[in-house]
Amino acid sequence: MVPATMRAWRYADGTTAKTLAGKLLEDSIVLDTAAPAPDKQSLAKDQFLVQVISAALNPADYKLPESDWFGRMFGLGKDSQPGMDFSGRVVARHPSLSPSASPFEEGQLVFGSLAKASRYGTLGEFVVASTAELAALPAAGVSLDQAAALGTSAGTAWTALASLGAAAKPDTHVFVHGGSGGVGSYAVQFAKLLGAASVTASASTANAAAVRALGADHVVDYKTTPDVAGELALQKRTFDLVVDCAGAPADFYERTASLLRPDGTYMQVAAAPTAGGIGKIVANMAKAAIARRRFGFAADKGNAEVYARLAGWVAEGKLAPVIGHTVAFEDVPAAYKMLREGRARGKIVVRVSEPPAGRT
Repeated sequence: MVPATMRAWRYADGTTAKTLAGKLLEDSIVLDTAAPAPDKQSLAKDQFLVQVISAALNPADYKLPESDWFGRMFGLGKDSQPGMDFSGRVVARHPSLSPSASPFEEGQLVFGSLAKASRYGTLGEFVVASTAELAALPAAGVSLDQAAALGTSAGTAWTALASLGAAAKPDTHVFVHGGSGGVGSYAVQFAKLLGAASVTASASTANAAAVRALGADHVVDYKTTPDVAGELALQKRTFDLVVDCAGAPADFYERTASLLRPDGTYMQVAAAPTAGGIGKIVANMAKAAIARRRFGFAADKGNAEVYARLAGWVAEGKLAPVIGHTVAFEDVPAAYKMLREGRARGKIVVRVSEPPAGRT
């Protein structure tokens, strides 16, 4: 039975994407211990009510609502709750959907990512998710925290590596700028899984060893060598694919464009959701077109089929979600502050509810 109320982090009364602009998300959310829970009677035929067990944080959680017009464009209103990625347990389906016709059973463990802003974000005890946003949790080999840590970051990294195809061509060289973050840690692993001949990544001194452990053949320490692009040029490295998960410095594309091979691709992941940030991407696309180079922007496409494939790799031991911190539900504001300040390696996972007996 689903309760009428739940614990949920929500925007403080009167807060919308418009009024949040210029403020910090972590200072603008409150823990409501009696927030209205979603009602199974309101479910569409392709939707399921899921009890959230673990949720993972993403920079987009705060970047979108803090950007005013961009947040409003994505439907962030005063009734929205933050959070996109989750794992949990199916507790209800549409009343007209018979068990034999349902892709998920009540009580089944699932994971996924919400494709758009929702009144019921994943930082609440219950969410509404569609079939396209859900994948079944493997019976073994993948923890609920690991599954929650896939979602947006892994899906974005997968999109960024799409130019390599099902398997990288021989002598393929990949550079991941920001290899220790949520997306970067997956991008390094995907590049190796797809058969890249070498993977170079940038990381801080503290995270360099961890990035090598993920599969990076070469690591540029941006703490001791701030001019990453200049260092790569000195090493005479060229790349078939550059995945920019850092988004800084602002002229990084211009600095690394000469390091791309003639048929190489530059994939932008991190960008400020502002007029200036979007303008920079458009300008880089124009420069790439003039130089006849490929430039793209990577974002998670919310593909449940991809999520299921990635979870299978985790179960097989081929892919390792990097979880830097697991925090209590009450500590969400501090966790967002940690994420914003770049102090988290990999993903930050929030424990929303207790897992079922025998599962972690």
